[in-house]
Amino acid sequence: MVSFSESEIVKLQELAARIPGMLKRNLLTPEERSTQVLLAGADYSGCWLEHNQDCFFAADFYPEEAWETQQLFMDYQLQCGLIPYAVRFYPFRVSFSQLQTVWSFARCALEVAKKVDRPEADFAAIYDAGCRYDRWLAENRDRSGLALVEMYCAFDTGHDNSPRVTDGGIPNQTAGLFAGNMPDLPCMPLIAADLSATRYGGLLALAELAEMLGNSSAAQRHRATAEQIKEAMFKYLYDAEDEFFYDRSPDGLRKYRTEHITRLFLNGVVPQELFDRIYRRYFENENEFFTPYPFPSVSVSDPAFCRDFKANCWGGNTQMLTLLRSLLWMDKYGRGAELEEVMRRVLRAYLDYDNPFTQELHPFTGAPIGNGKYYTPSLLFINSAIQRLF
Repeated sequence: MVSFSESEIVKLQELAARIPGMLKRNLLTPEERSTQVLLAGADYSGCWLEHNQDCFFAADFYPEEAWETQQLFMDYQLQCGLIPYAVRFYPFRVSFSQLQTVWSFARCALEVAKKVDRPEADFAAIYDAGCRYDRWLAENRDRSGLALVEMYCAFDTGHDNSPRVTDGGIPNQTAGLFAGNMPDLPCMPLIAADLSATRYGGLLALAELAEMLGNSSAAQRHRATAEQIKEAMFKYLYDAEDEFFYDRSPDGLRKYRTEHITRLFLNGVVPQELFDRIYRRYFENENEFFTPYPFPSVSVSDPAFCRDFKANCWGGNTQMLTLLRSLLWMDKYGRGAELEEVMRRVLRAYLDYDNPFTQELHPFTGAPIGNGKYYTPSLLFINSAIQRLF
């Protein structure tokens, strides 16, 4: 077990005390809005849908700003139901070329709204936005008709530079920069395990919202659709021998072992017994995801694992986004002690390298990767780790 000296613990506690101020530099008041929103930090001058869970943790420090970020995505939702994957500033730009969503918008906005005690009207707004988005997914990302969600471009899942999402000539973004456009490739339609899990989680959130708003029949419909998605995921995406969920193309399963499996944990797709088997096999194994500084974005024994460790690479680097999301599923699956060991290892890396809150870590050395500083997920994970351990 990683240990710390008394002086190191004091240093970490002092660091935690400074993090709210560091996080403040990632707040911005957009033009024509009166409240600040939370940016992704580092080199990202905007709000990304895949970063929405950042708001759940940042709400402890900046509740109004966390909620305003949810409102921002709802305000720019298209009439067809598509939610922008990013709203950028300097210059201002609302983008719809990919999905890039992990913890469903409905779930995240619901949890933020509960945490900051929003009025009922805001829960109704989340429900409306979530229903429209789910309809868009069903109508535009299910050409295979299996109730699952398809990937049309590499950036759909946020796994930049990962072989999982580029193999087969998959473009980074969709044609016409609109997420409904499927490329004409032999591997399409390509069913994505993590995007399907996100839709599943979103439907469970919509069911909870419907119950809160007094619509039990709608709640039952949402749960029924969620169950249909879960059954389809086990039927078409699960490999019982590998005990892993993969993407599926018309040619069959695409067997890349990447951190996308954690997104199924995040959205509650995997039952406890199966989770325990997957976790023991892959996340307690140093030849898979349990590197000295876990969790790498691809299993180290996967032939596709990238060993050059370039910046912004989900082909091997340990991502702080993955670590922040682990706070949302490891305790729920009874892995609190394991989470704390991960925290210790990451804190050790931060001390050893005086890390300026970069986006990524080297999975074997713990060295920071990239030049971006004050990345929001890094600030939030390190703060949570220090508060929990000391």
